[in-house]
Amino acid sequence: MLSIAPLLLAAAVLFAPAPPYEPLTEADVLEAPTRHIRTSDQSVRKLLRRGYRQSRTFAALVTRLQRSDVIVYVEDVPRLPAALDGRMMLLPRSNGYRYVRIQIALRGAPEDSIGLLGHELQHAVEVADALEVTDMGSLERLYRRIGIRSGPQFYDTIAAQDVGRTVRKELTG
Repeated sequence: MLSIAPLLLAAAVLFAPAPPYEPLTEADVLEAPTRHIRTSDQSVRKLLRRGYRQSRTFAALVTRLQRSDVIVYVEDVPRLPAALDGRMMLLPRSNGYRYVRIQIALRGAPEDSIGLLGHELQHAVEVADALEVTDMGSLERLYRRIGIRSGPQFYDTIAAQDVGRTVRKELTG
């Protein structure tokens, strides 16, 4: 005779709603050794903290990246090519993680720099959401599909533009 109790228990476990994510603290996402957004620059670290504390949109980007397979390295660079204020580049995949490098030129008010950083973090989220992006070819295909070409091998997205404006507004409004 077959008992249905173990089957009912298995079905309850398999089809139960997923538990809600544990809330992440600022230390979890910006200080812990397991953080997914990293920088060695104190100025960038300050901007990350302020953005996380004062902008819900920025905090959501940081949280989304923390729960992804993407590790982001952020650095301040004094000059970027072609009058860019920021850019994101894909690095080689390693140990089950995808890596991106964000370079930003910190100029102007901190709110502008945090908005720019939010814009670039949105691009990192776009990569996180596109599991097929694992190399430069697949990155270019993604941005040909979702982006707007702004120069040779330069793309932007409406979503990143909107995020940058929203983050600035949340910081100043």
